[in-house]
Amino acid sequence: MSLRISIVGMGRTGTQAARRLLAAEPDIALTVYDIDPDRCEDFRGSATLATSAREALAESDTIVLALPREREIDRTLERFSDGEVTAPVAGKLIVDLEPPPPERARRLDQAIATAGGRYACAPLRPTAGAGPDARLLNALIAPR
Repeated sequence: MSLRISIVGMGRTGTQAARRLLAAEPDIALTVYDIDPDRCEDFRGSATLATSAREALAESDTIVLALPREREIDRTLERFSDGEVTAPVAGKLIVDLEPPPPERARRLDQAIATAGGRYACAPLRPTAGAGPDARLLNALIAPR
């Protein structure tokens, strides 16, 4: 079974992450999304181009956030003033490549865990093992 990964935010960081993943994992089922659809065009034919953040979340088991501000993260995860994540993240790994300051990251981690997901923040360290999570995290930190 191939990895199903979505990247939300296709600026410089998201684009680099997508290229690394495609190079490291040829069988990857990659979905990309950006509020500006033109940023995803370079990946047409290599990835599914989602039309919304919600679609990107639904398509994959691992969600890579490459978003510059907490506001964009909150919109993607449908996190409102009460701090709860209402997007469907149960059973999903959320990897934040541009994480907020430590206290905000802690609250986000707690909100994602309460919604049934898992949260990992950059900078990531190499991960031992050969499972899908280890291969994914290693591809995100080690360009090939």
